[in-house]
Amino acid sequence: MTTSRTRPLRAALAVAATILLLPACASVGTDSSDAETFTVDTDFGEVTLPVEPKAALGFYTTDVDMLITLGYPLAAEQPIREDWDSFPSFFPQEALEGIKGFHNYPEFNLEHVLQVGPDFILNGLGYETDLHDKLTAIAPTYTYNGFDGGDWRDKFRAIAADLGREKQAQAWLDDYEQRAADVKAQLDAAGIHPTVADLSFWDGEVTVGCYSISCLVFADLGLPITALADGDGDGEPDNEGQKLSLEQLGGLSDVDVIFTGVSEDGSGLITDEEALQANALWNALPAVANGKVFPYNYEMSYGSPSGQDGLLEIVRKALLG
Repeated sequence: MTTSRTRPLRAALAVAATILLLPACASVGTDSSDAETFTVDTDFGEVTLPVEPKAALGFYTTDVDMLITLGYPLAAEQPIREDWDSFPSFFPQEALEGIKGFHNYPEFNLEHVLQVGPDFILNGLGYETDLHDKLTAIAPTYTYNGFDGGDWRDKFRAIAADLGREKQAQAWLDDYEQRAADVKAQLDAAGIHPTVADLSFWDGEVTVGCYSISCLVFADLGLPITALADGDGDGEPDNEGQKLSLEQLGGLSDVDVIFTGVSEDGSGLITDEEALQANALWNALPAVANGKVFPYNYEMSYGSPSGQDGLLEIVRKALLG
């Protein structure tokens, strides 16, 4: 989307948006109960935000999910990935009723964001360090880095605190923790404690790691995670994990159950890879031989309330039926 022909248009739109927003930005929030805006200090400096926005936009799909959980009214259109036709099926569909999706990742469609006309933007792509200023020219924006490898729930708590939405965030956290505790109690009562792994296959290698939120769910349920998920040798599963060549797959022989990301339509299942199907070491793995390979929607990987809920349910069904 970013071509030499669109750059002048983007610049013009950004200037126009900045001019239109100048009066609103000048109205800085106060401590009075009827203040319309408030100011918060973020990793990208102080930002002035509306107390009660009417058309919030999540710049990435995980942001959309967080806005819903925190009780924000959504703008009429919200971003989805370019390889998707709609919002993820595990998102709260009732909250998205009547909301249209538009493609916004990996190429950013700032012109369309401006056309949608949000009055608040939640942007979790803080690793794109020049993006925040472009978005603030469109609408008041809270930017954070939701993809730094940490537990997304820590960021969620911090965001909710900054935005004055702690009550809504805590309601979800309490509900999730109770359901995870219930599943853990059922697993403990049944003596079900398999060694688990999150695997992916790319460029002739199997990756064993914890970039996905799967390891957060595993930990919440007290499930042992294969030691191969520890990439830096500190004794804890981490984002990097380890990459195994086809000749090293025997190292997964301790894994009882495998979870793996797939596309929304179920395509891309690791057991469908021809290179693995032809590999004796892979076929001899207990999890593979026993049919204990379970897919989850890869969009769950990136960390949001509905993603965490969805993966908890997938693990529950896989282990308890």
